[in-house]
Amino acid sequence: MPRYLSHPKNLEGYKSLFETLYPPLCLFANKYLNDMDTSKDIVQEVFIKIWEKQPVFTNPNTTKAYFYTTVKNHCLNYLKSKHYKTIANAAPLEIELQQSEDYFFAELVSAEINAQLYKAIDTLPKKAAKVISLSLNNYTTNEIAEELNITPSTVRTQKSLAYQKLKGLLAPIKYFLSFL
Repeated sequence: MPRYLSHPKNLEGYKSLFETLYPPLCLFANKYLNDMDTSKDIVQEVFIKIWEKQPVFTNPNTTKAYFYTTVKNHCLNYLKSKHYKTIANAAPLEIELQQSEDYFFAELVSAEINAQLYKAIDTLPKKAAKVISLSLNNYTTNEIAEELNITPSTVRTQKSLAYQKLKGLLAPIKYFLSFL
C-alpha cells in the first residue's frame, strides 16, 4: 500500500495512491459498465474530482473504501444517465441490481482479488509471469509456446512452477475467502 497522505495536494503521495488504486478501480468499474474505456474515464474523473475536493486521508482502509464507493456512485450515475439509456437501453432491473450493497461488495472483493493476483504475478520471473498472463487470457499451451517462441513442455513447466509460487503468495486470500 502506498504511503498515505494527510492531504491529496501532496503530489507524490497522490501519484502513489493513483498507481496503486487505478488498476483495481478500473476492473471494478468495468464490472458495472462492461466497457473498459468508459471505466477508465470514470476512474480518472474520480481521481480528478477527489484531487479538486482535497479531502483528508488518514487511514488506508477508509481511503480505499472512499474511492471504491465514489467510483461505484459515478458508474451508477452513468448507467442512469439519459445518454447511456439511449445508447444501451439499460434494463431498470439490471441497474437496480447494481445499486445493491451485495453487488457492490461482491465486485469490490473481485476487484481486490484480481489486483492481488496481478501483484503476485508481477513477482514471478518474467517468462513465468508472461506464461501465466497469457494463460489467464485464455491462450492454449500451444498458442503460448508460439507467442513466446518456446516449446509446449517449457510452457507446462513454467505454468507448474508459477502455480506453485502463486499458491504460496495467494494463500492469505484463500483464508480471507473462506472467512467470507
